[in-house]
Amino acid sequence: MPSMNHQDMIQRSHKRSKALGIEKDQVVSSKILTSVELKSRLSKEETLLEIAKPFTSDLYSYLEDSGFIIVLTDHEGCILYTVGDPEIIAMFKTLNMVPGAYMDEESIGTNAMGTAISEDTPIQITADEHFIKAYHGWTCSAAPIHDAAGKMIGTLNLTGKHNRVHSHTLGLVVAAVKAIENKMRTDVIQKKLYDANHFAFSMMNSLSYGVVAIDMHDQIQWINDTACRIFDIRRSQLINTAIKSLFKDWHSVKRIVSNKLPFIDEEGRFELPGLDDRFLFNALPIHAEAESLLGFLLTFRSYSRVRNLVNRYAGMQARYTFADIAGRSAAIKKTVAYAKTIANSPSTILLTGESGTGKEVFAQSIHNASARKEGRFVAINCGAIAPSLIESELFGYVEGAFSGAKKGGQMGKFELADGGTLFLDEIGEMSMEMQVKLLRALQENAVTRVGGNTLIPVQARIIAATHKDLEAEVRENRFRLDLFYRLSVIPLNIPALRERPDDIIPLARHFLNLKSEALNKPRPELPAYLHQAMENYAWPGNIRELENFIEKTVILGRMEFHPAQQTPSPATEQKTPAETFIARPLHEIEKETIEKTITALHGNLTQVAKTLGISRNALYQKISRHNIIYSK
Repeated sequence: MPSMNHQDMIQRSHKRSKALGIEKDQVVSSKILTSVELKSRLSKEETLLEIAKPFTSDLYSYLEDSGFIIVLTDHEGCILYTVGDPEIIAMFKTLNMVPGAYMDEESIGTNAMGTAISEDTPIQITADEHFIKAYHGWTCSAAPIHDAAGKMIGTLNLTGKHNRVHSHTLGLVVAAVKAIENKMRTDVIQKKLYDANHFAFSMMNSLSYGVVAIDMHDQIQWINDTACRIFDIRRSQLINTAIKSLFKDWHSVKRIVSNKLPFIDEEGRFELPGLDDRFLFNALPIHAEAESLLGFLLTFRSYSRVRNLVNRYAGMQARYTFADIAGRSAAIKKTVAYAKTIANSPSTILLTGESGTGKEVFAQSIHNASARKEGRFVAINCGAIAPSLIESELFGYVEGAFSGAKKGGQMGKFELADGGTLFLDEIGEMSMEMQVKLLRALQENAVTRVGGNTLIPVQARIIAATHKDLEAEVRENRFRLDLFYRLSVIPLNIPALRERPDDIIPLARHFLNLKSEALNKPRPELPAYLHQAMENYAWPGNIRELENFIEKTVILGRMEFHPAQQTPSPATEQKTPAETFIARPLHEIEKETIEKTITALHGNLTQVAKTLGISRNALYQKISRHNIIYSK
């Protein structure tokens, strides 16, 4: 069913046709060139004809005896050339649709060629969508042709009986036009190379990617400065040498390009000692003016350079530094100092701590304090991705590896982090099967994409994080001991917020400033009488809970703290400091909180641990430490 945009174009065209005074009962074009005028016009459009004819011939070879005719016009809609089944050509002549006749809207109203010119877009017009009744028996698909500068220079049209209408017909025309336009762009490049080779050499020597010109005998005829720098070889040593001595896959590439098939952004390697980088290759044929094939142009750029560019715009950069870690307590100062000490080590770091303590902030800060700070910081939450998908996320996949796999495949997080840092958050949630594959990648410093068999070396610094007690997970056979030792080369525990009460008020003020600015709201005051209550509260959600509390406070415009609810709410009356809080030892508050939570949840310790925001193992330790008696 035609789209609304299609119908809008038809309606606009019909309005233009009426305004131009086109008669629906009109039979032929109102404008046609004389033979002398046509000869002059064909001479003027020689370049378009020369380029387009081979493509129209190829297109007709697929459509022969199908009842279609191919029509090429100039930018004014004047027919320059037709090719098609003889009976269709004969029928066209009865309508005066011959070279020299104008198919623009001013001459015959709404039709594919004229409307494609007016709208500057491909269009298919069938049956009574044509303005003139004489063309109601036809279906026409046309697309505008643009030169290398983007200027419209003509149209290509495919016409047949209206009962043969098919949406794919327009697709064939568009594909043929794209091929013609690509050929035009290629010809412009070739002409510049031929007529101004010194200028071209200077230009190509300044390119950031390598360029090699290869003759029909597979010998290198020219190579740009960038390629010489990549190879670390002088140009004179490479001229007239066989390209296959550098690039073993050349013969298969040559075969592809010789068959007029595209070879674009294909991954490969050079066979040179010490050159282990991967490259993305493009290959193009080089033609003379007489269309004879002179050779080939091989271009290549570093895979890592392209990947760095992608990562820059994909946001794979660490934002936080140690300067962003607010806190004055001895616990956090000691943790930060130790993190700075280990930051530049290549060894794997295991960050532990309760949820919300800021493990990723530490991971990013460590990355930015290391020699890898110019590399990517790639993060993946192992607990947020389905087990069936995490392997392809980490290691990538090749084309056709599974249903829905992208054409050309996709890099995994390991490859993206090559030369930088890979942050494996919630590593304790990873399945045992995936743990085996991760361990192999860490041991070999290489990965194999899903569905592939090529080992890809990677040099990524690993920082893992978990809120779980991995040693307990190992004892429960939920985490591999060998992977645990591989990850915990340098362990770093991030203290819970309740273990650093001196930081609670500075952090609250810090978040008040940030949230007020971000939400464009006034900054609420932090009453002094609430300081002790906030410092004595356990904050089971740690810094994340404090941040959320401050955000709600900024939104509501008032600061009130109720440990039982931990939610800002409208106050009915002003309370005094004595009414708001009674100071008690922290261990008493923690014990009371645990006992009440156990009672409220009927002894379900799994739910208790989840509600309190701690692991089951940590809950057991606290029950034992406080000598809490409960019924199961």
